[in-house]
Amino acid sequence: MSTPGSYGDRDLAIAVATEEDPMSHHLDSPQARQDPRLNITDQYVFDDLDATVFVMNVRTSLAGDAVADGFHPEARYEFRVHLDDSPAENLVFGFTFADGAVRVTRDGAEIAAGPAGEPVDGPDGLRIWTGRAFDPFYLDLSQLAAVDRLLIHGEDAEITGYLPGKATNTFEGSSVWSIVLRVPHRDGQLFPDRMIRVWSASLLATDAGGWHQTGRAGLPMIWPIFRDADGDEASAANGTHPGEDWARYGGQVRGMVAAAVRRLGTSARPEAYALAVAQRILPDTLPYQVGTAAVFGFTDFNGRHLSDNAPEVMFSLATNAAVSTGLTAVRTSDEFPYVTASALDQH
Repeated sequence: MSTPGSYGDRDLAIAVATEEDPMSHHLDSPQARQDPRLNITDQYVFDDLDATVFVMNVRTSLAGDAVADGFHPEARYEFRVHLDDSPAENLVFGFTFADGAVRVTRDGAEIAAGPAGEPVDGPDGLRIWTGRAFDPFYLDLSQLAAVDRLLIHGEDAEITGYLPGKATNTFEGSSVWSIVLRVPHRDGQLFPDRMIRVWSASLLATDAGGWHQTGRAGLPMIWPIFRDADGDEASAANGTHPGEDWARYGGQVRGMVAAAVRRLGTSARPEAYALAVAQRILPDTLPYQVGTAAVFGFTDFNGRHLSDNAPEVMFSLATNAAVSTGLTAVRTSDEFPYVTASALDQH
């Protein structure tokens, strides 16, 4: 098996295939494939004893080595937090990278700085780690392709039959660049029992001195299931705000789900079921009750742990059927920084 960052025949085949095949949030638009450093592959929010953990992954190694590696030196990466039922973010943690170091801001004010690839301590017990790590995401991409044929293209497709021993984790051995933030419960805004909604964004500096949003991620698997990764709409959507999701995508999601469950015969009231699904997944932000056990499950979205089988949940929700991926979680840790760091040198 090749190590993260090295590319044997299997890895090159995967990298080439990304131009045509769906890739989860990995390389989910033409723009993301132009510069994978700006592509947010996954977001996680979960509990750890007396703290809340935020993880953002970018720059999958499946993009190949023909493009720049690591974090973009002219980009800013943000965790955007909506407190209680706020329609807009009330709290923003930002991360920028230059000369092998990371600088961290909270609502625009710098709170920490230190070397990438090593733990960095911030005020009031905050801890940060940034660097290359094994990708905790797991999925057989041929199953996603089948789901997309059903949902996006409205075709018959066999989405089941991915059983243990038969399904293959396409992401096995691949790496990402992770941003990990640990915020203790004594924080004045992220205290136990408070309801939050979280999404991550990547932004690129503009010539005019501002920032242009280039990527976003909230719930897992939403965009890969409901949007064609080869279309310009996918690139444009990465620059939008979750507050616009219902108006922009509500009808599209409802139409796709209704058609799929009608084709599969899994609901006697396809339109009503589709409405319930759209109301659950839009706006595309990840809900979490601070201080509780995070689980991304069939009955409830409450954060997302590194080990949660998000594709299985989302495939089943979109089709109103039990859809197994046949895969189990790998390479995670119960200790900070939770992701399993690659042994390769950090940049």
